[in-house]
Amino acid sequence: MTDRADRQAGRAEDEALNWLVDLENLSEAERRQFNEWLNERPENRPAFEKLERDWGRLDVLRQLETDAPDPDVVDKWLHRRRWRRRAVPLAAAAGMAAIAVIVIMFLQAPPGDYEASVETAVGEYQEHRLPDDSVITLNTDSRARIDYSDTARRVHLLRGEAHFEIAPQAGRPFSVIAGSGTVRAVGTAFNVYVKGEFVEVTVTEGVVEVLPGTGVAVDEAKVLPPAPVPQTLAKGDKLAYGETLAAVSRVEPRELARQLAWQDGMLDFQGETLAEVIAEAGRYTSTRITIDDAELEKLHVTGYFRAGDVETLLRLVESNEQVAIRRVTPDVVRITARAD
Repeated sequence: MTDRADRQAGRAEDEALNWLVDLENLSEAERRQFNEWLNERPENRPAFEKLERDWGRLDVLRQLETDAPDPDVVDKWLHRRRWRRRAVPLAAAAGMAAIAVIVIMFLQAPPGDYEASVETAVGEYQEHRLPDDSVITLNTDSRARIDYSDTARRVHLLRGEAHFEIAPQAGRPFSVIAGSGTVRAVGTAFNVYVKGEFVEVTVTEGVVEVLPGTGVAVDEAKVLPPAPVPQTLAKGDKLAYGETLAAVSRVEPRELARQLAWQDGMLDFQGETLAEVIAEAGRYTSTRITIDDAELEKLHVTGYFRAGDVETLLRLVESNEQVAIRRVTPDVVRITARAD
């Protein structure tokens, strides 16, 4: 291919991805625009059809434990540009999609300071493009404070979960302060999840350095004692820390894609216990779901469905012959043992 043809193919693929992530939510007017786009240039339709096939292959393979995914397909979706043209639903309940607003901020890069606070409600996520072209994607019920200066870029993840795609910038290191530690990165991508007393860091691209015990206590403006030994993580590494470091584990590409399915508005379970599934799915809905029987909590669940789609979740759970669903109120559900 010539350079010009490469550029045209790349542009078509980027545009195709923008259409694909929103395809099921297009209005009639947008559907007409999509059809016009397909015929606008000769490379558009093949680009869209290829991405659609890749998406379908990945979704199917996620649910087949015996098959291995194509690494190129997994890599494509892990590194795709997360630009959105309109609001994308993340939560759905009673068969109707609730709206999760994705906010994209295109800002001129200022020469110095920049401050902002960003927050998501239960069942929504937001994408923010920062002045340096770094991108933060907040998951459900999350909150972060952004603090840029001439010499440093800092994000305080105060609650929840976020994925970071960092634009390298000489002389201005990027740090994420979460819980009792700090994650430092340059030109990389990683996920941070404040999970109770622990923080989980998963690297999706590049290298990061984790320093436990260096977090800034935002409310008290107090710097905690520095950690004696930082831990370096590469792509596919995962680390959970509290006041001290825990062991590093490796995450295979397929598992990494599964853990980040929330960025596509999906939840992907492959054998987790029912207790784990209910705890994770509960992050995306105001419906309170409890399990009455300790033995039921140990059941294993496999499923792939939209985050916040309580009805699909309950149908999946109820398909087990040991389980019964009791709807106490529209917002309270109990999972009980099925009577003989």
